[in-house]
Amino acid sequence: DDKTIRIWDTMTKRQVGSPLEGHTEGVNSVSFSPDGIFIVSASEDKTVRIWDAKTGMQVASPLRGHTDGVNSASFSPDGKYIVSASEDETIRIWDTRTGLQVGSPLIGRTGSVNSASFSPDGKYIVSASLDTMVRIWDAKTGQPLNVRLEGHTEPVYSASFSPNEA
Repeated sequence: DDKTIRIWDTMTKRQVGSPLEGHTEGVNSVSFSPDGIFIVSASEDKTVRIWDAKTGMQVASPLRGHTDGVNSASFSPDGKYIVSASEDETIRIWDTRTGLQVGSPLIGRTGSVNSASFSPDGKYIVSASLDTMVRIWDAKTGQPLNVRLEGHTEPVYSASFSPNEA
């Protein structure tokens, strides 16, 4: 909630470099790119930002399109795309090279989307939402698969794929 991102050395338990600053509201999520070169962050300020993990500098303009706070953001396995989940009930896919949104928002949730992430092969996206469901989406078409993982009776805050299964 202090609007910063901090990198820590787990061996020395010391902060590495200065805090990454730029968000104007609390940061909800951070994730490293698969190669460890970049960090993506999601914030209540309705933006997704990409940072150089070594220098702490933003590498592009903020990714804008969500109309409410962004709860999570993560890279695709090849690092070419970012998926973000928002309180605006949408999931968006972004091209990391251009900073542009790919296709239309993924819509079909009835409540804040709390998390979204790619499958290990990058073909699918799993999302978790306040609507108590976990859904699977086709990452290329943005269409929901006819798979609803139901059973929770309260909001679902996070979902992910097993590293060896799609």
